[in-house]
Amino acid sequence: MDNISPAKHLGMLVHDVSRLMRRQLDQKAQTIGLTSAQWRVLAYLARCEGTNQATLAEYMDMEPITLSRQLDRMEAAGLTERRRDPTDRRAHRLYLTEQARPLIAKFRSLTAGIMNDAVEGISEEEIERLSDSLMRIRNNLTGKDGEPAHLLSTNAPRVAVS
Repeated sequence: MDNISPAKHLGMLVHDVSRLMRRQLDQKAQTIGLTSAQWRVLAYLARCEGTNQATLAEYMDMEPITLSRQLDRMEAAGLTERRRDPTDRRAHRLYLTEQARPLIAKFRSLTAGIMNDAVEGISEEEIERLSDSLMRIRNNLTGKDGEPAHLLSTNAPRVAVS
């Protein structure tokens, strides 16, 4: 590691942590019958229910057509629904179904366990400092000043989403 700059080392660590968390989330999601693509959509949609497809695709850093296909499958499975936008008859808003809500609750419980394991031995102050630093790095990379407030809700499932 002598030749690796601190910033590059940080980048490698962030990537590794994200990959490891995503792997654990995928494994846990399978225990409740969700694919990795489904848990990602459900996690984001739980944060911003009622949004439109283009906005959700942007939040998820996905191509809208890819998200559209996933939403079609999830709608057929009874997990999501599209409702007409009352202000634009050409647009639809996205919502979780009642069938999806217990899955969200189970998934939140699973993610809480993963996060508790991940931060074992790390103080709240250290977690807050790391979160602040990562938020600034993300802001530097996106040119945006943080996530919309509804995506930072304490009720939102905090999952690795890269």
